[in-house]
Amino acid sequence: MNRYEQARAAEQRQDWDTAIALVSAHAECYSADFHRHHDHLWHVDLLARAGRIAELTELALTDHHARRRLDRVSSERGVGESGPGNPAPSTGAP
Repeated sequence: MNRYEQARAAEQRQDWDTAIALVSAHAECYSADFHRHHDHLWHVDLLARAGRIAELTELALTDHHARRRLDRVSSERGVGESGPGNPAPSTGAP
């Protein structure tokens, strides 16, 4: 089983740690190698689906793909757009 197949299998099992590790090792934003760029987009999606919002937020500081995915996650959660420069509103709960 190659790296791609291993990552897909881990994703299907929702073994986020393994999937993210396999994909992120080859991810590169705006790479001339479309496989690396695809892995970058896949990595961002895996972070969101794994609920790793802190990591996604950190990446969103310098990466517009991560920023857009973070906004989408926030919208899906009913929080509205959030992210660098536009934090999620406080609920007032402790």
